[in-house]
Amino acid sequence: MKPANKQPADNAIAQFLKSQLGYYTNPFGVQSDLLEDGAFNMTAPYPGIYLADGYAIEICIEDSTIAEFTNLTGITTVEQLHFASPQLLLELYHRGAAFLSVLYDNGDNCWELVFQKKDGRIQVRDEDEDRKWIARKKLEKPKDFINYITNYSKKH
Repeated sequence: MKPANKQPADNAIAQFLKSQLGYYTNPFGVQSDLLEDGAFNMTAPYPGIYLADGYAIEICIEDSTIAEFTNLTGITTVEQLHFASPQLLLELYHRGAAFLSVLYDNGDNCWELVFQKKDGRIQVRDEDEDRKWIARKKLEKPKDFINYITNYSKKH
């Protein structure tokens, strides 16, 4: 992600997050973080799925600002933040504004791949190996991402 070079926000959402020591998890499991440098992050579990042990899929926005997030979502109040849903983040993923973080831990090794839509294609990143590429397979459903990272782990 781009390096954080944000000015700390001073609005109701920022004040609320600061009062929560910088982070808040709403009743839908959506976590919002406001870092000291003003970077805003939001993370949620992929909605409506149950994963086998060793797998995790999260939808994330990282290194944004509250103003950028507000422009993307229309969320401007603390009350609206309480009702932000994983489905909202999934919509942002489909628009290319959020990404999926897919984790696989087999007990001996752990892999994480990041998937983001760009120009109608899905870009994949392995940040541990500092590699990125375009996925050649159709990745739409959670099981597609699980199969992708499982196959990736077998090759690495």
